Amino acid sequence: MFRRVTAVLVVVASTVLTFPDRVNAGDTVGWRPVFSNSFDDPGALPPGCSAYDGAPEGAQASYFRPEAVTVSDGHLRLALHRRTYGGRPFVTGELRCAGAAQQYGRYEFRARVPVGAGIESVALLRPVSVADAGIAARHGSQLEIMAKPGAEQAVVSNGDGSATTTKVLPGPFSDWHTYVIEWAPSGFCVYVDSKRRWLDPAVSTEPRWFGFAVTTGDRAGTPGSSTTLPAEFQIDYLRIWAFEPNASAAPAGPSTVEAAPGAEPPVSRHWSLWLAAIAVIASALALFAFVIHKTRPHRPPSSHRA
Repeated sequence: MFRRVTAVLVVVASTVLTFPDRVNAGDTVGWRPVFSNSFDDPGALPPGCSAYDGAPEGAQASYFRPEAVTVSDGHLRLALHRRTYGGRPFVTGELRCAGAAQQYGRYEFRARVPVGAGIESVALLRPVSVADAGIAARHGSQLEIMAKPGAEQAVVSNGDGSATTTKVLPGPFSDWHTYVIEWAPSGFCVYVDSKRRWLDPAVSTEPRWFGFAVTTGDRAGTPGSSTTLPAEFQIDYLRIWAFEPNASAAPAGPSTVEAAPGAEPPVSRHWSLWLAAIAVIASALALFAFVIHKTRPHRPPSSHRA
């Protein structure tokens, strides 16, 4: 009987000790919250962020203007208009959060991209202090979402300074989705609705700023007559964490982001695993004590002794 109980205890202990500790997009262990904004202040851009004014590089047919970046009804809105400016036939918006520049980072946002051919909605990571345009491009990373009807896709580009790796992710991407970009020493990850869609072990070590843009050209082409304009790239909230290996899981606050529909803060499962382990061990010890009590020889009362 004792051997049987011992075997049971060994199996229980082995199960508890070898149960893997999950760390994914829902666990913020190793990240320290530094920024959180749910765009509840109409007309105010997030602290440390500004609207870019200038023509984009590449083949885009658009021009970035500050008036195309607004905050209203609890959303950051980047608009695309069919209007000529600076020799370009479209006016678009780009937000750059240079005040949140850092080496490594975790970026979570809930967004809805405009549907239509010729529109690119982009989350950007760009180097802060690299002057050479060619070298800067090799340190850039981005998540580029295109919701062309019947051909929705996202293109992830990740530069580590020497080369850029690209991955195409199939849709759908219209309507609201939650996106997470993790840029850590161990790799560059992209999650969509808590599911990891890509991991690249190569990473840039240059400090980079994060931002959003909506534009035309390059991959998506130019909006034609079938694309309804103006269109908006809408962001419901943005949270940013800094890489800190010893940081515990915590929501990025204080803010009102937690009240946004579908934007509940990530919940760490580490405490629940520990509580489950403690409960299993306590049950095993109680079982062991009960069996020992039942199988141990009992001395008869003194009145029954010879």
